Amino acid sequence: MTVEYVAASGNRTVRILSELVLDPPYLYAWCRLRDDQRVFTLSRIHGIMPG
Repeated sequence: MTVEYVAASGNRTVRILSELVLDPPYLYAWCRLRDDQRVFTLSRIHGIMPG
Protein backbone atom coordinates (compact mmCIF):
# COMPACT_ATOMS: atom_id res chain seq x y z
CA MET A 1 0.00 0.00 0.00
CA THR A 2 1.07 3.59 -0.51
CA VAL A 3 0.68 6.17 2.26
CA GLU A 4 1.24 9.87 2.68
CA TYR A 5 3.08 10.20 5.98
CA VAL A 6 3.89 13.31 8.02
CA ALA A 7 7.02 12.92 10.14
CA ALA A 8 7.42 14.52 13.57
CA SER A 9 9.50 17.22 11.84
CA GLY A 10 6.47 18.11 9.68
CA ASN A 11 7.98 16.76 6.45
CA ARG A 12 5.53 14.92 4.21
CA THR A 13 6.65 11.85 2.31
CA VAL A 14 4.97 9.22 0.19
CA ARG A 15 5.89 5.71 1.31
CA ILE A 16 5.28 2.36 -0.36
CA LEU A 17 4.76 -0.21 2.38
CA SER A 18 4.54 -3.99 2.51
CA GLU A 19 4.60 -6.74 5.16
CA LEU A 20 2.14 -4.78 7.30
CA VAL A 21 1.49 -5.47 10.98
CA LEU A 22 -1.12 -3.29 12.67
CA ASP A 23 -0.68 -2.79 16.42
CA PRO A 24 -2.49 0.47 17.30
CA PRO A 25 -1.34 3.16 17.63
CA TYR A 26 1.44 1.89 15.33
CA LEU A 27 1.83 0.28 11.92
CA TYR A 28 4.92 -1.85 11.44
CA ALA A 29 5.90 -2.25 7.80
CA TRP A 30 8.70 -2.70 5.29
CA CYS A 31 9.35 0.73 3.72
CA ARG A 32 10.60 0.61 0.13
CA LEU A 33 11.86 4.21 0.29
CA ARG A 34 14.19 3.41 3.19
CA ASP A 35 14.64 -0.28 2.28
CA ASP A 36 14.14 -1.13 5.94
CA GLN A 37 11.57 -2.16 8.54
CA ARG A 38 9.89 0.97 9.96
CA VAL A 39 7.31 1.93 12.56
CA PHE A 40 4.62 4.46 11.58
CA THR A 41 2.33 6.30 13.99
CA LEU A 42 -1.22 5.90 12.69
CA SER A 43 -2.20 9.50 13.48
CA ARG A 44 0.57 10.72 11.14
CA ILE A 45 -0.73 8.78 8.13
CA HIS A 46 -2.73 11.35 6.14
CA GLY A 47 -3.64 9.34 3.06
CA ILE A 48 -3.81 5.69 1.98
CA MET A 49 -3.84 4.34 -1.56
CA PRO A 50 -3.78 0.72 -2.75
CA GLY A 51 -0.64 -0.55 -4.41
